[in-house]
Amino acid sequence: MRLFCNMREIITSTKNATVKLARSLAEKKFREEHGLFLVEGGNIVKDIPVGTEVEFYLVSESRAEETAAALALTRARVYYVTDAVMKSLSDTVTPYGIAAAVKIPERRFALPAGNAVLLDGVSDPGNVGTVIRTAAATGFEVFLLGCADPFSGKAVRASMGGIFRTRVTEITEEQAVELVSRTSSVTLDMGGENILAKGLRAPVTLVAGSEAHGVRQCVAEKSKLVGSLPMQGGMESLNVAVAAAVAMYSVK
Repeated sequence: MRLFCNMREIITSTKNATVKLARSLAEKKFREEHGLFLVEGGNIVKDIPVGTEVEFYLVSESRAEETAAALALTRARVYYVTDAVMKSLSDTVTPYGIAAAVKIPERRFALPAGNAVLLDGVSDPGNVGTVIRTAAATGFEVFLLGCADPFSGKAVRASMGGIFRTRVTEITEEQAVELVSRTSSVTLDMGGENILAKGLRAPVTLVAGSEAHGVRQCVAEKSKLVGSLPMQGGMESLNVAVAAAVAMYSVK
C-alpha cells in the first residue's frame, strides 16, 4: 500500500485479500460461498437504497475526492485502490472507478402477494436483468427457474438498480408448478389468446420462457391461460425481455 495527499491508504497490489475477494465475485460459486455480489459503476452504486447491506466499497484513487461526500456516512468499509487494480477486478472495458460488495438477500419461496413474472430457462443475463428492471418499474415480483444468475455483473448492470427494488427469488421446478397452479397465471406463447385484446387483470403471474425452448411443459400445462402478443409484418416473436415488458405494462 501507499499513501496520498489526504493520508488515505491506497491498495496497489492485485494480490490484496479484499481485491481478490472482489474479483472472485465474478463467478457464481464464489458469490454463493461469500453471500456477496459486486455492483460496479457510479450511477448504480449511488442508487443503492438506504438499508441495503453493503460489505465494503472499492474506489479508484482518481475518484476518491469525487465520491468522498457520497460515502461519508456509510458504515461499510471503504478501500481505495489504484486505477490499475480497479481495472483488474472490473468486467467492464472502461471501469467507472467505484464498486460495492453487497450481501445477497435470502429469499425463501412464497406465493406472491400481487403481480409476478416467472422466467423459465432464460440464459442471457442481460435479458434477466432487463426483466428485473421492468418488474421493479411496474411493481412485479420476479421468480427465476433455471435462469442466468441475477447477481452476475451483466444482469445487475442491466437491472439498472432494479435488483435492489423488487423481490427476486430463484425457485425449483416443483415450486414453479405450485406458483402457476395457485395463482392467476398466464403463459406467454405465440399460440395463445391476444392478451392486449383480452386484457389482463391484477393480480397475475406472467410466465415467459427462453426463445429457443419456451416454457417447460410441466409448468405451461398448469397455467390458467396461454396468452400471446399480436404480430405484424411477418414477425414471429419478440425478445423475451421485450415481450415480458409489454405484458407487464398491459396488466390493469
